[in-house]
Amino acid sequence: MISQFLSTCDKRYQNTQSCDSCDDCSYKDFCPHDCEKCLDFIHTPSHAPDGAPNRKYDCDRMADFYVCKYTCRYTSEMIYALRRLKDLSNKQSIKVLSLGCGPCTDLLALEYLQAKREYSFANLEYRGIDYSEDVWKEIHTNIKSLSPDGIVAKFYYQDICDFIDKIGKGAWVPDLVTFQYFLSDLHKHSATTAVNNFIKSFAQFANDHMASNSYIVMNDINLGAGYGGGRDYFDTLYSLLTSCTCRRGRFCNDNSRSPFYPRGYTYGDDDDGEFPCNKNMFLLSQWTAYSPFDTCASAQMLIKKEARG
Repeated sequence: MISQFLSTCDKRYQNTQSCDSCDDCSYKDFCPHDCEKCLDFIHTPSHAPDGAPNRKYDCDRMADFYVCKYTCRYTSEMIYALRRLKDLSNKQSIKVLSLGCGPCTDLLALEYLQAKREYSFANLEYRGIDYSEDVWKEIHTNIKSLSPDGIVAKFYYQDICDFIDKIGKGAWVPDLVTFQYFLSDLHKHSATTAVNNFIKSFAQFANDHMASNSYIVMNDINLGAGYGGGRDYFDTLYSLLTSCTCRRGRFCNDNSRSPFYPRGYTYGDDDDGEFPCNKNMFLLSQWTAYSPFDTCASAQMLIKKEARG
């Protein structure tokens, strides 16, 4: 599925004239007419031109470039995480709630593991939440059309906190919740109080509704909030959960230029520490024009809801 998905986004990107998107760019005169530079301004605001406003995900052409550049890395990171969730691998039916779903790399990882017979589910219900409908809607349409039999994806474009409140009142409860580069993005675009309010709302939902042997996977930049990451919030959330256990760990960041730790920031040394392998699992030769990363580099926390005593 991932190969078909990337090919679809690559074809659309190559067939879209940059001038059409850049002429209407919300970045106005600061637009560099280069999607890779725009993404860099989003991920590292200090690289943006002096006087420029905050660059946001608001361009569908940039979203196609993003997919082609980052999907193989992020899907690989999720595959490593999902392989460690043994209670899920044998389930015949799985319900997934993806917060800030974007290009759905968690879904691509699950489909990959099913195709490799490492997961045995016959049915997968996937519900993705993202506030940027204009950016992701066409990509989500592609995801739905490319999903094989047994996988049903639905998408909701609304405030995360409002959605958590609504889903808590219904009968649908996920077996797996994923935070895929969501907390760092939320931190960049929201006040700290808003982030903490969301975490409290989600923790209440997880405590009240999620069943035993269900999981929460947090995969994000291996940076704390002071450096533009969201890793600090992993432990904030975990501290509010009841009847749960967790594992922490990180990939070696081959691309790190950190003066503090040359292989990337430490995380999870009391648990799994640095994982033994950070290899990207997919062939990248077809996507070299997008400068994709050939290794994984995130921090992860895997939370398991245990049976109440």
